[in-house]
Amino acid sequence: MTGFSDVFGSLQTMTQLQLLLAFVACIGYAFAQGNLLPRKGRRLAWFAAASAAAGFAFVSDDWTHAIVLLGFAIAGMGSFVAVVWLTSRALGFRRATSPLRSDALDNEASSASPLDTRPRGSIPGDHAHSI
Repeated sequence: MTGFSDVFGSLQTMTQLQLLLAFVACIGYAFAQGNLLPRKGRRLAWFAAASAAAGFAFVSDDWTHAIVLLGFAIAGMGSFVAVVWLTSRALGFRRATSPLRSDALDNEASSASPLDTRPRGSIPGDHAHSI
């Protein structure tokens, strides 16, 4: 237990720079794993997360404690995602779908011919309303 008490004791002696680097590492990791950013943005997030993690370990008094703390942070984020996923599966939630799915738009676009210029809702052969 003395190993863990040393690691948790290093949390109390963290500086503002270490906190900032740990925050950037965790947020960068979250952005790199998610689909919020495009591919280039995820690469940048990976670079920021790795750089901040390396900086955090470099600035820390004992780099092994810093690596253990970063491992706990990544494992904590992973377990949070797993709990949320299991909860959503248990409650029967499905993946969110957009109201304008691309396959519905493709079907609508392919059904209308490019020469079809009559207004929507008009009846073919009904010339009573034409000027």
